[in-house]
Amino acid sequence: MYISRTIVKVFVGCCASAFLMEILMAQAPNNANLVTFLQFFFIALQGFIFTSKFGTIRPKIPLRHYTLLVALFFVTSVSNNYVYVLHVPSTLHMIIRSASSPASMIVSWIAKKQAPKMTKCIGSVLISMGVTLAMYGGATIAEQNEGEFMYWCIGVVILMSTLFLGALTGLQQESLFAKYGKHPDEMLFYTYALPLPLFLGIYPQLQERITNSTMDMWFIIALSIVSQFYCTHSVHELATKETSVTVTFILTLRKFVSLLISSFVFKNNLTVLHVIGTVFVGVGTYVYFDFFAQRRQQPVSMKDKSF
Repeated sequence: MYISRTIVKVFVGCCASAFLMEILMAQAPNNANLVTFLQFFFIALQGFIFTSKFGTIRPKIPLRHYTLLVALFFVTSVSNNYVYVLHVPSTLHMIIRSASSPASMIVSWIAKKQAPKMTKCIGSVLISMGVTLAMYGGATIAEQNEGEFMYWCIGVVILMSTLFLGALTGLQQESLFAKYGKHPDEMLFYTYALPLPLFLGIYPQLQERITNSTMDMWFIIALSIVSQFYCTHSVHELATKETSVTVTFILTLRKFVSLLISSFVFKNNLTVLHVIGTVFVGVGTYVYFDFFAQRRQQPVSMKDKSF
């Protein structure tokens, strides 16, 4: 029950955040780092007030153990934003990021030296294929051809790197929760508060974007900040209940839902590839969570069934 409620919160918060970010990037793609900084600042401020009680509560997880987690998280966030500046086609951007579930599984396999179940491998690949097909189906010809070759190559390298860095981030979270207990609010606070000084390196860019942003843009940014807080809080809560691989899988499903919303709202062009992609995602989800085995192993009789 609680896991299902958390998953719903992840979908609502993260889909809203992605929707607002798409609006912002369509109007001002150079605002990506400004939005990221403000999201970090708001979440850190909220955590400082309500989680650390103005610094009076000591962290349950030693601060030194947050170093690697914060470094991975910050580099991943800023690198993903930089890809927008390189004018990498949005289709290619989304297609590569849709492979986050298999990447997470590979990293987990290497780190834990334990092969994942075949159903999880197949399900992970199926959903990534489904998201890829749907994303490609929603792309315009201009998007497919956009971008200079050199920028394209640099962008692909960055995206592939952040794919595995993101998987390492999830694995590090899982490791800290296993060692020190589950403290999602604390982890959310420190992963957003500790990197704030690093934004000084792009201060001139932030100052320029603050000056040039309109009132309408600030309104959308404010909504984006709130939705991102709700999204990240829900994801950290989910991370206390599921493995990093399953969390990544659920987030990939969320990306697919965001894609469908984007197609209907911004483009309104449902193609055959969207339909095929939807089938792949549905089957992949069913296989990943091994519902076939659950049905075989847990037959339900009427006398055991409660209403």
